[in-house]
Amino acid sequence: MTRPVPRADGGAQAGTRQRLIEAGVRLFGLHGFEATATRALAAEAGVNLGAIPYHFGGKEGLYHAVAGHIVDVMLAQVGPSVAGTLAVCQDPAARREDVLAALRTTVRGMVRIMLATPEARSFSQIVLQEQIAPTSAFPIFHERFLKRVHAMWCALLARLTGLAPDSPELILRAFSVMGQLVVFRVAMASAVRRLDCESLGDAHLECIARIVCDQVEAITESCSPVCTEAKP
Repeated sequence: MTRPVPRADGGAQAGTRQRLIEAGVRLFGLHGFEATATRALAAEAGVNLGAIPYHFGGKEGLYHAVAGHIVDVMLAQVGPSVAGTLAVCQDPAARREDVLAALRTTVRGMVRIMLATPEARSFSQIVLQEQIAPTSAFPIFHERFLKRVHAMWCALLARLTGLAPDSPELILRAFSVMGQLVVFRVAMASAVRRLDCESLGDAHLECIARIVCDQVEAITESCSPVCTEAKP
């Protein structure tokens, strides 16, 4: 008869797996998938090199697990507000003020999951790397998180501008608006130097959220269609 695995062993194995995922977040964020060696991952996690194939089947499997972990954390942090904003946008009775209030809540959450902590910055850096040079893990990010966030922005812009929800212009405008958040991660080194600080603090993050929301409001107030071609 097969003996059950002792709980202590199970806990140790789970701990090893989690340490490797955390090491992956740090090193994949710093160096990308291709440039990160398995030996470096094992050393960062403080585990035997064989733990990577044992738990994940190899470096790619670990990277996929890191992608899933990032998406899980981001969805836990902003998923409810993204869903809430989408619901408000789809409510015929909602006023413009209601839509913008929901937006402000969601943007504050997004700013924090992109910029607030070293872990958040590693998360957003990996997501940005996948946008620039997609790997086999890209569908994990796109289908589970990015697609949902983009759908929320499309619904919000459609509600505030009157543009058709499935129009190419609206889809592109949504990416343009999302870029207002992304630029603070891409240009963080320059931003902290220009602000003469070591890192972005809570006051900076709140200011970024307010700037993004103010700009979205201004853009949607004066929006007029610029693209007339039919959807292919």
